[in-house]
Amino acid sequence: MAIKPIFESVDELKKTIENLSIEALVEELAAPKPPLLLDIREIQEQVDLGTIPSAIHTPRGMLEFWADPASPYFRNYFSEEQRTIVFCAGGGRSAFAAKALIDMGYRDVAHLEEGFTGWAKAGQPIEETASRSKWMRKPEDTRPAVWVGHLSMTVPDPDASKAFFVAAGMRDVSPGSDIAILELRGGTHLILSKGNPNGDLHAPFDLMVDDVDTSHAAFTKLGLEPSSITEARFHRSFNLQEPGRHTIVVHSSHVEGVV
Repeated sequence: MAIKPIFESVDELKKTIENLSIEALVEELAAPKPPLLLDIREIQEQVDLGTIPSAIHTPRGMLEFWADPASPYFRNYFSEEQRTIVFCAGGGRSAFAAKALIDMGYRDVAHLEEGFTGWAKAGQPIEETASRSKWMRKPEDTRPAVWVGHLSMTVPDPDASKAFFVAAGMRDVSPGSDIAILELRGGTHLILSKGNPNGDLHAPFDLMVDDVDTSHAAFTKLGLEPSSITEARFHRSFNLQEPGRHTIVVHSSHVEGVV
C-alpha cells in the first residue's frame, strides 16, 4: 500500500474547517471579546522565534488531553462555546488540530492558514518568549576546536600510581603493567610511564573534582594524607602526593565554584 502524502490530507482537511487569514486574525484579536488563541508548535519553536501576542502555548501532542474536561490534564481556559483559533508554523499541524477540536465537540474553531511564518512575514507583532521560558538552548560553543589530548608523567611504579588515579575517578584503559593509561572526563588521556622522575615533582596538571569535600575524605581514607582544604575566590583546593611522589593540586570544578 502506497503511503498517502501528508499534504494531500492537509488539503482535504482545509476543505472541512475554517481557514483564517492574517488580516482576519488581526481583526478578531482587536475585538472586545478576543478568541482563545493557541500556539500548538513545539516549545523550542516558540522559544527561538517568539509567538503571537496573547497566544497560549498548547503543544500539539497534549492538545486533546488538555481540551478534554474529563481528562486529569484539563486546562480550564478551554470552553466548548468559546471561539478558539489554533496556529502552528505553516498551517499543516493546525489543520489537524482544528479538526481534532471540532471532532471533540468544540463548536467554534478555526486555524491560521498561513501559520506563524505568515504572521511574521506580514510584519505583525511578535511576543518574545525566550527571556521568560525555562527551556533555553545552550549557547553556541565558541571555544577553539583544540583541546589537550594527552598528559604524560614518569613514575616509579605505574600500577601504584594507576590505583591512585582510578580511586580519583579516572578510567583504566591500560594495555599492560609497564605503562598505565587512564581516561579523564572529556576524553583526555593520562599516560604513566615507568621510570625515575627527575627534576620538578609537581604534576603537570591539576585534578578538578565536582565535590572537594568528598574527594578529600576519599583520599584521607586511602591514607594519602591530603593537606587541609583552602578557600580561594573561585575554587576550594588541597594538595596531596601520589605514589610516584608527584604533588597534585585538587580543586573544585565550576560545578561547585562560583564561576
